[in-house]
Amino acid sequence: MGRIVTFYDTPQEARRDAATRGLREKVVCFVTRAGSSGPELLVFDHVPDGGAGVQVVAGGVEPGETPERAATRELHEESGLSLTNLTFLASYLWEAQLPERFTRQVCHAYALTAPAGTPDTWDHLAEGRYTFRFRWAPLHAPGLDWEMDAALPHLDQLLHKELQA
Repeated sequence: MGRIVTFYDTPQEARRDAATRGLREKVVCFVTRAGSSGPELLVFDHVPDGGAGVQVVAGGVEPGETPERAATRELHEESGLSLTNLTFLASYLWEAQLPERFTRQVCHAYALTAPAGTPDTWDHLAEGRYTFRFRWAPLHAPGLDWEMDAALPHLDQLLHKELQA
């Protein structure tokens, strides 16, 4: 089967579908900054092994939590950044046959802008057990794994509109 991504018209529709079908809701955070050769995306690798691939901050929406709150919480927990000015990009259903199982979840993607002075690289201990090594990757080719790239076209459209404003 590979993977199938189906976008919803609104985040409310996505949340209703997740609730009706008993699906896990997840948030995906795209933190960007202006780089010398174009926009850059904050990505991370697991240290020391990197076996989980190149990722962006993401995580589950807890019961009673809004996706917006989950996004700011996950961003702080996984990266140490405390950003609250987020822009909704898209909600989508992600279905995939992984090597070990079939997965289906509803994802909500958000854009955030890194403040001036955000380091070029840093390590952050998440949940007291995972070390994530953060770095900036070119937005046009960040090398993301999993479903994390599904909303990148929406991020690109947003950044293009901001440049023209």
